Amino acid sequence: MTNEAASPDAGGAGLDAALPGAAANGTGVPGGGARDLSAPVADGGGADGPVSGSPDAAGSDEGGLVDAADDTGPFPFHPPFILGADISWTLQDEAGGATYADSTGVKPIEDILAENGFNFVRLRTFVQPSNPGGYASGSANDPSAPGHGTPDGGWCSTAATVVMAQRVKKCGMGVFVDFHMSDTWESLGVWQDIPASWANLSRTPPSTPVSAATAPADGVETNIFQAAHDYVAGVMKALVAGGVKPDMVQIGNESNGGMSDIAITDQPAFADLVNAGITAVRETDPRIIVWAQNGRPRPNSAGGDNFDGWVDTYLSGKSPNPLIDENGICGSTYGTTDNGADWTTCFDYVINTYNKPVMSCEYTVASPDSPAGATINGIMQGFPNHMGYGSFIWEPTRYPNFNSNTLFTCGAGTSGSCASPWKFVANAALAQYPILAKSYGLPVPSATCQPQ
Repeated sequence: MTNEAASPDAGGAGLDAALPGAAANGTGVPGGGARDLSAPVADGGGADGPVSGSPDAAGSDEGGLVDAADDTGPFPFHPPFILGADISWTLQDEAGGATYADSTGVKPIEDILAENGFNFVRLRTFVQPSNPGGYASGSANDPSAPGHGTPDGGWCSTAATVVMAQRVKKCGMGVFVDFHMSDTWESLGVWQDIPASWANLSRTPPSTPVSAATAPADGVETNIFQAAHDYVAGVMKALVAGGVKPDMVQIGNESNGGMSDIAITDQPAFADLVNAGITAVRETDPRIIVWAQNGRPRPNSAGGDNFDGWVDTYLSGKSPNPLIDENGICGSTYGTTDNGADWTTCFDYVINTYNKPVMSCEYTVASPDSPAGATINGIMQGFPNHMGYGSFIWEPTRYPNFNSNTLFTCGAGTSGSCASPWKFVANAALAQYPILAKSYGLPVPSATCQPQ
């Protein structure tokens, strides 16, 4: 059993700490913002959502999901079970010379994942990550960064998200966009900072809910709610223009305590803010699946409130909490106190109380989730009526540390000895995923990647 106090996510400290964005640091992570990769991980201790507000509006018995075809085929992409990965560091790592390989040679990381049964990729995105104090401070000035030379460019910017999503879609995988709704990390254990460009805007909820119709003609917002809507709308517009409309999104990352400097207890402002972003998603395509993410799904520990209470704040619609238009609830399933029974208890509450699907939007292969995330994937697979959608392993090349519970070995060294430029090679842990995928009836490879 995990020692709760010893688990790295026990207080959230250090789990999502943004590092300076200019130079390499003591963990061996290049500039651009990163988690604390040097922290120990005890029993999976932590690192770092179907279609309208009326789940059945689309005529589906699974939270409103439909497989209606559009110009690119069935949308949203909804495999029988999601084996996903968050690989948002890829472009930044490649710019530093990183390569990825399996037994057949060097190839893009998304190719390797697809060939091993993965079918979805999650991508984090920030408002203006190049801002001072941002996720990747100054990166918009880097010629290798997408969108360089523009205020919205840099690593994990809108431009970078489009580029990476295009690569993922070429491998036939689904795209899940994680809106942090800040210039830097928004997650459990750190205060959810407001984007610098929103800092002087009004925080009083407007009398009329914001939407495309309320967007100012001059593009100059006066309140944080319209700014949130217009930011998400802009990212969605860029993705659609790039031919990579996302299958799923989340508005806010590990939003246990709040989002964009609005506390979750500040109702109805918090609900209005989240709904403003969701409205922009619905206006883009009401079929896109929208999730809310809890950073520690355990019955008695959810960032100052119990997990059930956090879910109720989102989904009950009971005063003083307006209903937030989510399609499902996902969680960061790192530490567990009882080999996953706590996760089962939490996600059961969502399914049984609100008839909403659940998912692990972050985990690592560290015990007890080894091999192949066996614990969390088994739990998700075990929920009735396919209400457990699947899982996303977080940064499998180098979290929680190089060559420590990762799916890729960096060079020939052991943890901490990986020299730059990084040479990531698929290892035995990754080899467990085709076995897992086949056991769930998923195709291996999941798709054939098109040449870049």
